Amino acid sequence: MKTVEDCIEVLVGMQEQNGEFNIERSDVSLVTSLARQTVRGTPYTDRQHSLAKQKVSYYRSQYESNGYNIDIAINELRLPLRQIDRTRWIKIVEAPDFLLERDQHEGPWIGIRFIFQKKLINSIDSVKRKLGDGNYDKQNKVHYFPLDEIAVYEILSAFNEQNNFEVDDQLTEYYGKIVDMKNNKEQYVPGIYKLQLKNLNNKGVEYAISTIGTPDINNLCHYYDQKERYGLEHFDDNDLDQSVKLLTPLTKKIVSRKQSNVLVNKKQYTTENLVESILELYRFPLLILINGEQTCADELLKFHRAFSGIIPNESCSVLFRLDNDTIDGKNFNTYIKQHNLNNPVDNNTKVVYINNKLPKPLLKSSWEPIAAITNYSGKQYGSGHTDAYLSDLDLVIHYDDDVSPWKRNIIEKI
Repeated sequence: MKTVEDCIEVLVGMQEQNGEFNIERSDVSLVTSLARQTVRGTPYTDRQHSLAKQKVSYYRSQYESNGYNIDIAINELRLPLRQIDRTRWIKIVEAPDFLLERDQHEGPWIGIRFIFQKKLINSIDSVKRKLGDGNYDKQNKVHYFPLDEIAVYEILSAFNEQNNFEVDDQLTEYYGKIVDMKNNKEQYVPGIYKLQLKNLNNKGVEYAISTIGTPDINNLCHYYDQKERYGLEHFDDNDLDQSVKLLTPLTKKIVSRKQSNVLVNKKQYTTENLVESILELYRFPLLILINGEQTCADELLKFHRAFSGIIPNESCSVLFRLDNDTIDGKNFNTYIKQHNLNNPVDNNTKVVYINNKLPKPLLKSSWEPIAAITNYSGKQYGSGHTDAYLSDLDLVIHYDDDVSPWKRNIIEKI
């Protein structure tokens, strides 16, 4: 034996042995892997070299009893050591070629570079759970994530200073500002603190107060219900709890939704229950989509009666008609005429009824709903334009028995 590689290969029987070697079970996998690597012609890294010398020294007595002198061989190498780039860094980078070839955006990106270590793999897995899988350059050992505030916070939190990463000064500065904002929400985060609107521009404050009123316990639930519209992120828990507890059970569920689209099960809640919640939250102007020629008249009748005495007929408009060649069509059209629901849409209109198509009078008007009710959740929309129109709203109530399979990821059951 002339080199440490020879020693390892003899130890596991990949070179001819004099006598026998008894390798401890805990070492079998390691030394076998080291031997296979050099038999294939792959050099050790510096750490593998140190480990190989350690194992040869550990089994010195067995080498000597089998007639081997390892004193010289243990310090000699057959293959020069393989150089490993162990640098760790987190930087702002432009998109490498392989991302551009995938039609990914040009950047900037956050690049995270490190070689395998179990603790760091756990950290990158934690980041992926928050940000998605990102992109990985296997050859250069770099993970890429689009640069934004959330990515900066999650990445630098996961790969803390104890992991010895070189971090861009710009990223460190961003991270410090984000941490400061999180620790001092009242100075930065838009919300209602002690019943005071804070961190909104003056126009935003004026608009919110003009539509809902000065924040108090009675209307705080309205602000929370429309937080997406006003860009509000913070509410004092105790005040919010007091405000929400005054609401009806269905309204509480609507206010506590996690998504803009929610399912209200018509087997559990009546049309009157639903309208009561709309009135309680004062979600007007309201768009109501009713589907199905045979049920249109019944749906219109239910909603119109539920709003009767509260929303006057002149504030309602039905923007579609059915063919008069069927009894259902005639009844539907007659009901609209008898109850004066054929009004033009203007800024005083509170409720507009349509079917699965967006009528031109609606699109040409300046009228804009702040909520919608539809019974389309069990079906596919007849118009992609309708879908797009509803997507701008922060509250779309699907009043149906269940959610269709292709809508389950975007409609929350409450």
